[in-house]
Amino acid sequence: MIAQKDKISEAIGEALSEKNNPKRGFTQSVELIVTFKEVNMKRGDVKLREIVVLPKQPSKLKSVLVVPSLEQMESAKKVQPNVLLSKEELQKLQGQKRAIKKLATKNDWFLISQDTMSIAGRILGPALGPRGKFPTPLPTTPDISEYVQRFMRSTLVKTKDQPHTQTFIGSEEQKPEDLAENALAVLNIIEGKIRSASIIRALYVKTTMGKPIQISLK
Repeated sequence: MIAQKDKISEAIGEALSEKNNPKRGFTQSVELIVTFKEVNMKRGDVKLREIVVLPKQPSKLKSVLVVPSLEQMESAKKVQPNVLLSKEELQKLQGQKRAIKKLATKNDWFLISQDTMSIAGRILGPALGPRGKFPTPLPTTPDISEYVQRFMRSTLVKTKDQPHTQTFIGSEEQKPEDLAENALAVLNIIEGKIRSASIIRALYVKTTMGKPIQISLK
């Protein structure tokens, strides 16, 4: 493992301290930053786009837009996603650029029934692409409640053209040890996707408005 849980928890505690994290008028997210060394991002030395289910549920769940099939609609209603649309309602959004942009901005995940994926790609795709978001196909099972709930507590680990990744691991209301467990889940995924842990330069944690606190790797 790149870093020990107690070291991660210690750094998170410092990031959440009043000195480094004065009270704001909103609940701040907590993010894990992983920087890499001796890599060529243009060559694709590190290429990450991984969905990680956080073991400790964030106090503020991720916003999910769901377009289920007809037989999945009732199970989708039970979990109360941020936005629930029928296939017909999605089709009616065609050409409504302002409404589509708002949906793309306000939601984190877009879970679409498999028979509607092509429609979602055409209607939502132009707004999702520039934001680094993408439609995800739903399973074909009638009951999708558990699947949707997983995404409500999931984070996306991704890299672009810079040698680092910055990932949501929870919110400031959570305990440092719970946030550390979420950070470890993210780090486990990263370790499994890179050629060697030796290319990791440093780890940091920070709140939305706070300064980064480095995690000791010793």
